Amino acid sequence: MPLVLDVFRPDHDRPVPVLASIGPYGKDVHWPERYPLYELVDQNEHMVWETPNPQWWTERGYAVVRADARGSGKSGGRLDVFGRTDAEDCYDVIEWCAAQPWSTGKVATSGISWYAMMGWRVAALQPPHLAAVVVWEGCTDFYRDWGRQGGIHTSATDDWWQRQLVPQLSGEDPVDMPAELRSRELLDDWYRERTVDLSRVRVPVLSAGNWGSLHLHLRGNIEGWQRAASEHKWLVVHVGSHVDPYYADWAKELQLRFLRRFLDGDEAAMDGVPPVRLAIRRGHDAQWRDEAGWPLPRTQWQRLYLGHDRLGWEPPEEGGKPYPAAFDFLATERIEITGPLALRLWISSPAEDVDVFVQLDQYRADGERIPAIGPGGTATPVPMALGWLRASHRELDPARTLPHRPWHRHERIRPLEPGVPTLLEVEIWPTSLTLEPGQRLRLQVRADDDNLGRLAHNDPADRKRDRTATLHFGGAHASHLYLPIIPE
Repeated sequence: MPLVLDVFRPDHDRPVPVLASIGPYGKDVHWPERYPLYELVDQNEHMVWETPNPQWWTERGYAVVRADARGSGKSGGRLDVFGRTDAEDCYDVIEWCAAQPWSTGKVATSGISWYAMMGWRVAALQPPHLAAVVVWEGCTDFYRDWGRQGGIHTSATDDWWQRQLVPQLSGEDPVDMPAELRSRELLDDWYRERTVDLSRVRVPVLSAGNWGSLHLHLRGNIEGWQRAASEHKWLVVHVGSHVDPYYADWAKELQLRFLRRFLDGDEAAMDGVPPVRLAIRRGHDAQWRDEAGWPLPRTQWQRLYLGHDRLGWEPPEEGGKPYPAAFDFLATERIEITGPLALRLWISSPAEDVDVFVQLDQYRADGERIPAIGPGGTATPVPMALGWLRASHRELDPARTLPHRPWHRHERIRPLEPGVPTLLEVEIWPTSLTLEPGQRLRLQVRADDDNLGRLAHNDPADRKRDRTATLHFGGAHASHLYLPIIPE
């Protein structure tokens, strides 16, 4: 089964390192054809969605290779999205690149989203000539990051499949990924095949996440950086749209330094670059800050308790209120919340199951909401943080669970006992926000997330829409947010 690819090379015959990618979006579908209204600063006729700019990189001494994935574009065969053959094909492209006379034998993967996910996955296969990966807004855990967030079907997949993949299909009938996701509620071997074994990722890693990519990408880039076995790894979490930061001057300069170090052998190229660099959000603005690790080593973990319409540092008297509900915290001093967080929520329901959606928002003193920048930039505002959990999926893996990051097994259904208060430990994806005096943090425990547009989990065949539950707080049922407070 032949794979078809393009090669862009510098204007000389000397061997050079290679940036390789393989994807299903069509290597010949140039940027203006896919997103004509989405203009980049360094736009040119060779630009393709989410992949390196060949003109910029060849001018700096690298070859750029783009391949059509099996069953898409000009490549034959059967597309099986994130199946093992997908990653094996990327392995073959890397080794082919390394064997060419115009190549030094040093190959890296680089790209956004799909291409980052493929970078993680092929790194776990350990191709001999893969020297580094630049993984920008990808994911590593196909079940938890994408397919079934909190056990709930991520309905945006259908739209992505129809708009992005179907027009590029070329070979045999593909494996129907949306149908597979809908039919597989529990974590099984199909999901495991598509999840990265991070203990096998040993090449140098530059992992970049985006605080606003709450639909798919943020969790995987941070978990990937934390758990990769690589000796050399860096984490950057930025703000902005889904694609602009990758092509920004600061990002290209960082990528270049990283690749100079591990493809060109410049031992000093990454000197002075900290292991973690974060865009700390302060209202609508952000300030870069260098850190030594994640979670931040100086984090002060604190509990913010749910009460009657409020959040407070002290547990309230025992009580309850109908679900869905909102709880506000009024800041009397500057408070920075940066890191992973969790909600420990006591809930009872007459039903055997309920879907819980957790949303954190920030409000100015005058009541105006401060939305975060979403995947489409300022045109797609998102909450400051999100979390999800289907109550019947509440079983934890104690070996992997941390106080700030619950780890659910998702391997069996555990119905609620009707009317009995039950503890749900809800993972909330990491965030960075700064409350100024007089500002409010609002926690919403919602019955849906239909307010999020394409990011919503609104598959009517999947949802557990119970609105008769009760949220409990205080006493033996001290529901609370577990927060990463960063001292000034």
